[in-house]
Amino acid sequence: MKIFNKYILTGLVVLIGFSSCDKDFLQRTPLDQGSVEGFFETQEDVIRAINGIYDVFQGSIWGGSFYWMHQNFDILTDNGVGCCPWEAQYTTIAEGQHNPGTGGIINFKWDFGYEGIFRANSVLENMGNVGLDQGTLTQYEAEVRFLRGLIYQEMTTLFGDLPLITTVLTRDEGLEATRAPKAQVLAQIYEDLDFAEANLDLTPNNGDIGRPTKQSAIAVKARLKMYNGDWAGAAAEAKKIMDLSAANPNLIGLVDNYIDVFSPTNENNKEVLFDIQYTGGTQGEGNFMQVALAPGPEGTPGNGWGSITPTDQLANAFYMRDGLPADESPLFDADNPYMNRDPRLYDNLFVPGISTWRGETFDASLAGFSPYFAIRKWVDPEATIGENGCSCNETNVILYRYADILMIYAESMNELNGPTDEVYEALNAVVTRAGMPAYEPGHSQDEMREVIHHERHVEFPWEGTRYHDLIRWRKAAETIPTVTLFGESLDDRQFITPKHYLWPVPQKEIDLNPNLSQNPGY
Repeated sequence: MKIFNKYILTGLVVLIGFSSCDKDFLQRTPLDQGSVEGFFETQEDVIRAINGIYDVFQGSIWGGSFYWMHQNFDILTDNGVGCCPWEAQYTTIAEGQHNPGTGGIINFKWDFGYEGIFRANSVLENMGNVGLDQGTLTQYEAEVRFLRGLIYQEMTTLFGDLPLITTVLTRDEGLEATRAPKAQVLAQIYEDLDFAEANLDLTPNNGDIGRPTKQSAIAVKARLKMYNGDWAGAAAEAKKIMDLSAANPNLIGLVDNYIDVFSPTNENNKEVLFDIQYTGGTQGEGNFMQVALAPGPEGTPGNGWGSITPTDQLANAFYMRDGLPADESPLFDADNPYMNRDPRLYDNLFVPGISTWRGETFDASLAGFSPYFAIRKWVDPEATIGENGCSCNETNVILYRYADILMIYAESMNELNGPTDEVYEALNAVVTRAGMPAYEPGHSQDEMREVIHHERHVEFPWEGTRYHDLIRWRKAAETIPTVTLFGESLDDRQFITPKHYLWPVPQKEIDLNPNLSQNPGY
């Protein structure tokens, strides 16, 4: 059951200048402060305005959103090959051909990001004018600052330095904005998230599942600190959530079965720390992963597009059930190479001859654009695809979950102290939950580092983390160009260092505001 309606009145869109997503944030109509204040008259107005921030996370299937086709980040890696450049230019980025004019997801992240920041700033500046008590105002402020921090953390990871906007700007002010150093952006993010952590509860405001909690704020900090090599900070943040889990095991923790984390009948389970909520049957509110990822054959009513093909590299990354790589395990059978594998293989991929789809044994004829493997995670086998012309369903997109917290803790502690008992305990909680043997003590720090890298690879396919992991591990240049399907390279890839560590600032932004600098190499 979905929680709160992420709607916003047409009058609010007009009053506070929410322009369409293809327009530049820095070229907005000058804000009439009186008209903005004129909207914020009641508590309900404040709630509607807050709900409007969540709206930027969704969007239409072709119009985009801040988290548009989030799983497509994996086609920038060795996990998958995308079918089509028109899917927000992810394939262009995968091939290393992106530039400041590429558009697609590069523009979506910038445009929708600043749209959300603009909305958050508008709420923060005006919600104090409606006579709410201080406790309620603080709760609302904590929620809004979480959302602003969430958006900024995604943007600074992709673009680096950013215009740091924490107030509502006039048009002239916007056109003079410059990029603040990433360190300054990070400081603001942590300030926002610290405030959210201090003032949110373990359950969401008003009991509305889908709004952030204390553990949501900590989770964003933990991952961001890990991404930026702050091992002590990441470990400390992860440990906070682990301690909260120990004290509240029915509220926070691992779900018993891996696949149940993503089941449409088990949404908002205790492993989910923050997700994007969707409602089925509504084109602007539904999630388009079902039609994009589900097996085909493409174009057949009731089936999906299969628009991402999982690669050899991903399928072969899953070890045998005895915990050994395929080339070391006595369980490996060359005639049935994908039998007896890590159960997460079958929870992430439809495997020919093993998996089933719509009551049939899965094979290439059912795979849509994908001629071999197809994606299992996020696909609801019971959902009707394309019902009444709506290419959407109601599966939530999980951005942060408890297994990631355990893996963040294991990686950070290993980098700080080597493979201590704490590292094994956190790591093995994730591994044994998947049905795989625990790792035994005796690894060196370097060996444990590679173990953790492997486990992140097979635990989080299609969750948008692999791309950032390869970049921060400095493995992207050696890994991304090796992608094959059935032993053949079907797209030419390159990852140029250090250029591709960051995305380019959209050229349309620099054309409007020459004060914005471009990232190196573009």
